[in-house]
Amino acid sequence: MSSLSVVGRRLSNVVPSIVAALSLAGRRLSFPPAVGRRLSNVVAIILAFLAFSVLAEPAYTNHAGNIIAGWPVKLTQKEVALAEGTTNSQLSTTNSQLSTFNFQLSTTNTYPLSIFPESEQRRIAADFGQPRVPVAVKRAIAGAEKAMARSRKRAEKGLCTKEESDDFCTKSEAALKSYLDKQVKEGTITPAERKALGR
Repeated sequence: MSSLSVVGRRLSNVVPSIVAALSLAGRRLSFPPAVGRRLSNVVAIILAFLAFSVLAEPAYTNHAGNIIAGWPVKLTQKEVALAEGTTNSQLSTTNSQLSTFNFQLSTTNTYPLSIFPESEQRRIAADFGQPRVPVAVKRAIAGAEKAMARSRKRAEKGLCTKEESDDFCTKSEAALKSYLDKQVKEGTITPAERKALGR
């Protein structure tokens, strides 16, 4: 998953909610022209702030404490390519109150992953869409899923009742959820990594 698709997904989640809220407010409230203009200016400022916060580049701290900003566009086992973005604004030729904002990925710099601490490397991987989950966590999930599948097959073969199988699967899901909650709390995995696992 590219960083641009992440930006697009974030914008597509935010903009419809704002438009719907403004539409509802406009139908229910009527303002005198002066108040309406002020309100529209406030709304424009809020929308601009939201757009810039959604498009803000992620920043990562290296071992030396320097902050390196950019969207991860390529990730290998040894290095990451971070693209810096630029946002340009252009005034409308027909309406002086309208501006067009253009976001572009401009410069791409490649860095060795070894310059980042382990936590930042995992954040970079999660931002790129390839979370790096510890092997022990993957094994725990695979083991629980395998045990639940075995229980369902036993029920299909008549070796246990469907209720017993469902009860076992419910308890296994609860135990796995508790285990993953503990892993997130201890910092073994991040919430983004857990979400990427589908759990």
